Amino acid sequence: MKNVIKSLVAVVTLSAMVGAYAQKPKASAPKTMTCPSCKMPMGMKKTKDAPVAIKTKTGTYYCCAGCESGKAAMKAAGKKKK
Repeated sequence: MKNVIKSLVAVVTLSAMVGAYAQKPKASAPKTMTCPSCKMPMGMKKTKDAPVAIKTKTGTYYCCAGCESGKAAMKAAGKKKK
């Protein structure tokens, strides 16, 4: 009888562990990231202060046109700084 109870406890514990592992949410792209050139926080939405799209592996972020990343992105897109 003890062996049956131990087996049941082991099965329940293992099932709970597998269920908890299977329900972990997948990691998504961060909402903001810091520009490596100007250290400005870059969001995923275009704004007046951050009009230049910077494409990364995790998504498209927007930065200012004044930093090196912004200048490079504008040059690649064929745009000129106003």
